[in-house]
Amino acid sequence: MKIIKGSANPKAEEKNFYQLSDFIYNLENPLFGKKENEKYIWTLFKKVKNNWKQVSGNIKYGEKVPYTFGEKVVGIPFKIEVHIERKNLFNKNEKVLAATLIVTPKTKNESTIGRVILLNREKANVNTAKFNESLTAEARTSNLVGKEITFYLWEEGATEYKKYQKPKTAQVDKYGIAKVKFILSDYATPQTWMSFFTGDDAVTKKFFVTASYQLKEVTNKTPVTVTDQQQPETKKKQSGPIEKLTEIVLIGVEKTAELFDDKTKTPTSIGKAAKQESPSNCVCKEQYKDLIWGGKVSCEFRKKVVQICAELWGESRKLEMANGLMAVMKVETWGSFKAHHREGFKSANDNSKDLTISSFHKDSGSKSSRAVGLIQFTQDALEGMNEFPKSTPATKGTQPRYDALNRLKLSYAQMGEIRQLDKVKKYFEPAKSKIKTPEDIYLHVFAPKGVGQKDDFLLYAKDTIEYKNNNSVDKDNNGIQRKEILARFYESKNEGIKNKTSNFSCGIDDKKDDIKATGIVTYHIYADGKIEKHIPKKIKSGYEQKYKYIFHDKENKEHEICIVDFIFANKRNNGITISSIPKGYTKTYSYPRGGNAQTAYVYPNGDICVEGTRYGFKKYPKGSGKVELVRMKDGLSYNNGNVKIYYSFKSSQRKYCNPESYAGLIGALATLGRADVLCTGMCFEDATSYPSVTHPNGDSADTAYYSALAVEQKKVNAFKHFNFKNIYRGKTGWYPNLIGTKYSKGHEDHLHAGDFDSNIVKTIKE
Repeated sequence: MKIIKGSANPKAEEKNFYQLSDFIYNLENPLFGKKENEKYIWTLFKKVKNNWKQVSGNIKYGEKVPYTFGEKVVGIPFKIEVHIERKNLFNKNEKVLAATLIVTPKTKNESTIGRVILLNREKANVNTAKFNESLTAEARTSNLVGKEITFYLWEEGATEYKKYQKPKTAQVDKYGIAKVKFILSDYATPQTWMSFFTGDDAVTKKFFVTASYQLKEVTNKTPVTVTDQQQPETKKKQSGPIEKLTEIVLIGVEKTAELFDDKTKTPTSIGKAAKQESPSNCVCKEQYKDLIWGGKVSCEFRKKVVQICAELWGESRKLEMANGLMAVMKVETWGSFKAHHREGFKSANDNSKDLTISSFHKDSGSKSSRAVGLIQFTQDALEGMNEFPKSTPATKGTQPRYDALNRLKLSYAQMGEIRQLDKVKKYFEPAKSKIKTPEDIYLHVFAPKGVGQKDDFLLYAKDTIEYKNNNSVDKDNNGIQRKEILARFYESKNEGIKNKTSNFSCGIDDKKDDIKATGIVTYHIYADGKIEKHIPKKIKSGYEQKYKYIFHDKENKEHEICIVDFIFANKRNNGITISSIPKGYTKTYSYPRGGNAQTAYVYPNGDICVEGTRYGFKKYPKGSGKVELVRMKDGLSYNNGNVKIYYSFKSSQRKYCNPESYAGLIGALATLGRADVLCTGMCFEDATSYPSVTHPNGDSADTAYYSALAVEQKKVNAFKHFNFKNIYRGKTGWYPNLIGTKYSKGHEDHLHAGDFDSNIVKTIKE
């Protein structure tokens, strides 16, 4: 057996040699080398419309031959074939194929990141740091002057998902160097926070940095080691873009699985942090109360939108233009206001972390791409923002290019709304001087040539693709004019006036962050819907893996509800139904008796398939990282004064859930105040949720229906009050009359309260 040795990605305009070699034995061995009277014939083929076409005039002979590819064929696949011509046993010439090799030339001027370094410039030993110090990252590049490099700082052991949070960008200077500075304390994992802030001075942590440009990534080889505890210094709060938060050392832990969430970039200070002068009421109440569609988004989202518009169009017009931008985003996302909203979908109820590049394929196949995000970013938009390179004759329409585009859109979908708003700003910046009105904001997204034009300006003439896609708005049957396109904008704007927010929760109020935890991490659940997680400086022995839950009634009287254990499990993606249990599993185990799940089958890649009693077989793929789960009480029966918190399990052994979701459930039960709540389960200890495929990881609570609409509506309202965002129900009888719910298949026998908003949980450390 022979092979062709040589580069599969040769540089254009350079001579590259290819040699025929035995797969195992060296050609120098006379037993396995070239035999007498053998002739090696090399033929080159070019891929043209999925077929191989021979390149004429390019026949070569010998064991080793050169090929030189031009810049014009960069990205086009070629096939090299070598035939051996020799005498057979009958002394007749025969020609036998010996080996093939597919090569795809690359440009000689390839843009590369050559080397990445991470160091502490404040110390003689640049590879060590204290917890409250800054690190400098540098990328040495080739052919990237003026381009933007993205840097990700991450701690050793971080999951792949966690590595790519809170990036910073820098432009490559004339010397080919891009440089950024990171505050260490902004990038540690929650586990590291717990180690440092519970006084474990022996902990040693290593930090790395990854530099990225157009899907090419390079990571530094020598880490910076952090070896001692340092209480971070609190700097004066800066006014400026949200991305400057990395320069403010304010320490907070959102939840164990996530240090900062994109929706809440305002961390909570720990212990005796510097006091801030706070108004008696939430500042949003005065500054953002008139923002249309404000009731559909978070406080941080509202502030970010107004801030962007102030920076683009001035302080005096910020609210006017922000209302225009909100109206646009409502139209483009069908009112979801989600970063992962995809073209062709009227909702965004899926989990962005479960998306893949194939999620952006249209029905036409893999050579397609759906728009995504708050303003539905398209390929043209991303190219105009220099986020995606323009095509060349060699790359246009190729599968690798579509894959790269969809990979970029996947990163947009998974970056969260707050970070994506920075991309929205970047889209508008080049045209900000041309955009004079809120209507122009809409036109710049939908039909840029209409910006600044009169109402009767013809945007799309008949018989154009754009006209066919929007012909429903042509009221006069004479082509689509600017005023006709704007009808949807005005409709969104008017509807948005009815959807201003009345719930102000920016966290700036006159309530002090008093620590109310002694020796155990405690969730404080308040009757008004607020939840706080209090973390003491020292945790008592035996309580390291436990949480306490306390409910505060309307008179702020405390009710200690329970103490539960918590564990960490591999995170699970949503499940899928399969026809049988695949072969290849490495171990099995049984689920507790009394539910529908029977046997788990575990595979080498971490996936789990489950066999049950009557719902067939389900597969729960292993997700990225770990999830924290509490072991729920088998039942609660708390009755004290005006507070009743009851539940019992019905035909389910799914008794694990997310700690924040459990706090939300307790709050909802207290709000409902009934003693007959039947819980049909959350998830199992391994984070699967058979027979449900929609709520692994314990983020959702299932409960049996009451027999009357009025009582069930009260339960729905209670879950809504405690920030369960999506309530799913069946379509039987009066179920469709439940206000604030959505129909979802498989919910005829139970109500599903899902997507608990962990952003409302405020963390306070001693």
